[in-house]
Amino acid sequence: MRNTPNFLKPTDCASFYKTMKPNILNRDFRHSIIWKGDLNDDCTANWAGLMLRAEWMDKEYWWWCVYDMLDSENQIDSSNNYDESVIGGENARKRAEEVAKNYLKNELISQLKSSGEKINYDKLISDLKLIGISPMQTILTLINDFGFEHKDAKNHVFDSPVWEGLREQSDILTQEFLNIGAEDADKVEIVNGQIASITFDLTKKDNAKEKQTFWNRIKSKFK
Repeated sequence: MRNTPNFLKPTDCASFYKTMKPNILNRDFRHSIIWKGDLNDDCTANWAGLMLRAEWMDKEYWWWCVYDMLDSENQIDSSNNYDESVIGGENARKRAEEVAKNYLKNELISQLKSSGEKINYDKLISDLKLIGISPMQTILTLINDFGFEHKDAKNHVFDSPVWEGLREQSDILTQEFLNIGAEDADKVEIVNGQIASITFDLTKKDNAKEKQTFWNRIKSKFK
């Protein structure tokens, strides 16, 4: 059984990182995260000034960690900080990537707020997409960090050039959801020939012993 590994400094890039400052402008997050090494044993990814590590420990258990190489090699987070075990290398790498992306998102937001300059929200949305932040997470970021109303945040993201076509996809999915739900709804509102809303009476007793939940019925329709 292996012990939790100590951080090994990458000598080939250490001098480069030491000359940099922990500023979002010094981070190149335009490229994808690429893991190198043995994906079944010990692997590393250098991305946007961060180092991501994942290593097999014992049986199916894995360790992961993320370091900020532009901030004195500070350890951002690792599996050592959690009680639950990570099973498998893919899950360890995925967790490290989630932490790295969220860290850069928070750093970007912090520096935008402290800059005192007018925020270009189209640029922010574009940068968040490059980092790997989903449309829903971006909407929540605009709401929670910049005080947007939900409708305005959604419109900003859906109308952004980098998410072209997202609104149409969302509308199609929503309409399909309504169409399926209407089959079992207690009340259906139709506007201009299309189902606009559905209502379920949660106080009604369901006497069918084996009746599926609404969500299970929805999922079965999309299989």
